[in-house]
Amino acid sequence: MSGNARRGNGHRRDSVLRWLRSQGGCCWMCGLPIAYGAQAGDPLAFECDELVPVSRGGSPYDRENVAPAHRICNNWRGDRPVGWVLSVRSRVLARFGRWSTPQQFVAFAKALDGGRAPSAASAPRVTTDW
Repeated sequence: MSGNARRGNGHRRDSVLRWLRSQGGCCWMCGLPIAYGAQAGDPLAFECDELVPVSRGGSPYDRENVAPAHRICNNWRGDRPVGWVLSVRSRVLARFGRWSTPQQFVAFAKALDGGRAPSAASAPRVTTDW
């Protein structure tokens, strides 16, 4: 098996990605529409987010464990729990009101206590400067 658990069974993963993309849903984190036609790597592009991260034992093949996300939102979340994301979203709404872009949502979320979940573990690796 390759080092990436999501690609260990490429056919199954591709099937999950096609199914999730066909749903055309909004980002589960910020609630805004996703640019499904955007190229991979674009902050507004579609990414498949595992609700229980693979690093914490979640399945990348289970349709019940995946949700659509913007790349920028998925990067911000890292491997934090769903409940934490929902709590931050509520706090952002209470403090700043509605947001109009995923970038604005992530900026607001980061402004709250640094946008990080309290944890004794080391912070996830930052892969972008968004």
